[in-house]
Amino acid sequence: MKTILLFGGTFDPPHVGHVMLPMLAMEAIGADCVAYVPAAQPPHKPKGEQTEVKHRLAMLELALAEAKWATILTDEIDRAAVTGQPSYTVDTRQALRARLGPQPTLRLLIGADMMRIFGTWKEPQKIIELAEPVVMVRPPDTRESLLEAVPAMFEKVTWKDRFVDLTVLDVSSTMIRDRVAAGQPISGFVHPSVERYITQHGLYA
Repeated sequence: MKTILLFGGTFDPPHVGHVMLPMLAMEAIGADCVAYVPAAQPPHKPKGEQTEVKHRLAMLELALAEAKWATILTDEIDRAAVTGQPSYTVDTRQALRARLGPQPTLRLLIGADMMRIFGTWKEPQKIIELAEPVVMVRPPDTRESLLEAVPAMFEKVTWKDRFVDLTVLDVSSTMIRDRVAAGQPISGFVHPSVERYITQHGLYA
């Protein structure tokens, strides 16, 4: 493969947007596949706030079962099992580059919300060197509004070609958790097999 698009997150739970939007971004930049990197313990979330790793990973596998263009990398989960430390993007990218060698090209898919706080990530410049970001632009954001929102520590002009315009999907993991807790249906928001898994394991109730 020449280009791999890396997409990290807690996927708690993985929803239809987690599948559709990375696929569209992959096609837009001409990447060969999307590599999902589920986080073990995100640095920006309190420990224990997210669902157990085994459940999140199982649901992600179910959500991507039919996505031949996708793969799952458990690097952050495996590392956390040994170190017990939070998942830092720069550490994962360095490990991947060491494992894969100078090729293929790695790109990092992030949302507009993550771009806005990208300067607070651990070693953001190093991340860019290892895997240049691809930013999902969705209404009401525009390329122009996001360019103005680029953190001051970066040169705005370098981000102009990192944007990819995508459609709006009115779905989020938070919304799904809230709907389950309220006893409301989630059909159509997650893959049917993920919905069954949530029910079978009593998640988010």
